[in-house]
Amino acid sequence: MSEISLITREEAFKRAERIRREYKTIYCIEFELERAFIPLDDVVPTQAELSEGKLLVVLQEIKHGYDAPIIAIPYGGRYYIIDGHHRAFALKRLGFESVEAILLKPPEEFVPGVVKTAEKEGLKKLEDIKIVRD
Repeated sequence: MSEISLITREEAFKRAERIRREYKTIYCIEFELERAFIPLDDVVPTQAELSEGKLLVVLQEIKHGYDAPIIAIPYGGRYYIIDGHHRAFALKRLGFESVEAILLKPPEEFVPGVVKTAEKEGLKKLEDIKIVRD
């Protein structure tokens, strides 16, 4: 198995800025980045499977203070994960009720592609994700 490297807090903020620019290009909308703590029960995954190996590393690192925020986009009162599935899932499994997030907030309501992805995969909550051996 290859070395698993985790994103740092600083890298998460840089990644959020890059995603904001990409989304502006894709959707022709100016997104605002906002930091918030969001309830894990309101988080919707957009990825159907997670790596068991990486999840075990993330679980261990969180116990030792690992705290990189996830990146999500709000829609319909829920938060769709763009980046950070392993982190959100691990926090939920460890009994946390909320997660720090960098939110991509659009100026007006629109349906982001990740919402369609989640619906197509039948994903409604973190518990819907399958953990796969790698």
